[in-house]
Amino acid sequence: MIELLIVIAAIVLVSVLLSTFSDKSGIPMLLIFIVFGILIGSSPIISAYTNFDFANKICSIALIFIMFYGGFGTSWRAAKPVAGKAIVLASFGVFFTAAITGVFVHFVLGFPIIESFLLGSVVGSTDAASVFSILRRRKLSLKDSTDSLLEMESGSNDPFSYILAIVCISLLKDGISPGRAFLMLFLQVSVGLAVGAAISLLLVFLIRKNIFFRGGGNEVFAIAIALLGYSLAEILGGNGYLSVYVIGIVLGNQNFESKRGLVSFFDGINMLAQILIFFTLGLLSNVMSIINVFPIALAIMLFMTFISRPASVFGLMAFMPNSSLQQKILVSWAGIRGAASIVFAIVAVSAVELQHDLFHIIFTIVLLSLGIQGGFMPMVAVKTNMYDPHGDVMKTFTDYQEEKNLQFVKTKICSEHPWIGKALKDVYLPNDIRVAIIVRGNEQFIPDGCTILELDDSLILSALYYKDELNGFSLRERTVKKGDQFEDKYIRDIRLNENESFIFIERDGEVIIPTGDVQIKSDDTIVINRMMPAENNSKNKGFIKKIKTFGIKSSKNK
Repeated sequence: MIELLIVIAAIVLVSVLLSTFSDKSGIPMLLIFIVFGILIGSSPIISAYTNFDFANKICSIALIFIMFYGGFGTSWRAAKPVAGKAIVLASFGVFFTAAITGVFVHFVLGFPIIESFLLGSVVGSTDAASVFSILRRRKLSLKDSTDSLLEMESGSNDPFSYILAIVCISLLKDGISPGRAFLMLFLQVSVGLAVGAAISLLLVFLIRKNIFFRGGGNEVFAIAIALLGYSLAEILGGNGYLSVYVIGIVLGNQNFESKRGLVSFFDGINMLAQILIFFTLGLLSNVMSIINVFPIALAIMLFMTFISRPASVFGLMAFMPNSSLQQKILVSWAGIRGAASIVFAIVAVSAVELQHDLFHIIFTIVLLSLGIQGGFMPMVAVKTNMYDPHGDVMKTFTDYQEEKNLQFVKTKICSEHPWIGKALKDVYLPNDIRVAIIVRGNEQFIPDGCTILELDDSLILSALYYKDELNGFSLRERTVKKGDQFEDKYIRDIRLNENESFIFIERDGEVIIPTGDVQIKSDDTIVINRMMPAENNSKNKGFIKKIKTFGIKSSKNK
């Protein structure tokens, strides 16, 4: 038992350290993990392991969290303009890629017809973890919102690949009719979406009522929600991965107090899930089987890279507005295969007997795809002139602000403001705040110390972002929606905890210091302060003094 724990700990530690090597070398992290898994599986440390049923259970659970994190990290604001394209590519794109690949495998490579389409379905989706890793670690910002397009497509197309694979498995296993197969396909999509939407609506309700994510059980609650979303959808005949992805998108795009902690937590869970999958896959694989299927896998990978994936992308995007030739080429190349394809192959191998070694064929295709498509993706982006050196790919992720060191706010010099007519060097500003830009009429300029501030000037201020509980404060910000417990209530009638107080309210661009006569309305943004122990009170008073310096005045009867 102790020896097993030591081996597991060593494998996880080495895998985490290998991610640093990936950053420096530019080799996709997942390719490094999978090669490491092969080495471990082929070493005398662990004997031969061929329990596909157990591996199926382990990898399926790990994939739940990978799918959830794929949705959780997707910024809907950035993805919304290309959501239509992404959904079409994630659904019809997978179908056509799988169908064209299946035709090739059957008529050229001689596989049985249903087994050919099963192979095409299993390998039809692109890998979200690979795409995320390349975009984020290589800081690969792309023009025309192509980074958001790839992120959403790769994050949402695994369920469609899985659905097609389940239909093909059912055809092999039970010989179901085409009508029943289409009904199964419809139920997988509709029930998966319905369960994900229902749980998401419940989550949004809890968040807006401010009765969600309190205490220290936030991470445990989120894990339970992901598992519940998957299980309910599967029980009702839907696709659990699709349900989990929808829940992840909705939760990841809400604002709540502990979101920053959840981002870090699920980032770690996601890496652990990937390590678990690739380690398990490494145990199942062996080098000789990879060598035996290498010619077939190489032929399929090349066919998908240069024919079936481009045919699907070009065919579908031909009907989409604002789709340039360069974008189509890059999206075609970015069809990288990954962990999900291998997991779906394990599902197939566990469910039915096949004439060919589907597991090692898919395994080898993924290796080749990660190495060739993943390794050369930055170069293709540059050659197609789709790389945007002035963009920031991090805007496509919900934890974008967590990775920035600066925050920018805008304030306006109104009448009777104490700064009117003064030089910038003569006004008091805290040491860590700077006036970055002044907007005066239609003119924007960078000020210096001699710049005179005028009425109606708009100042863009930059400052280091605050962290929770900084200098004795824990600041919580949220927007009041319809049905909120604070809606239409006066400050004097609201009972907060003893150590909590309202800092300010923002309404229609106006900042209000809340007194007892102020009434909170729908769409108000409120900031609540939670005071820390008494020894920090002097620091708190200093912070309040800085707020007053900016000339914010109390407003009554709002």
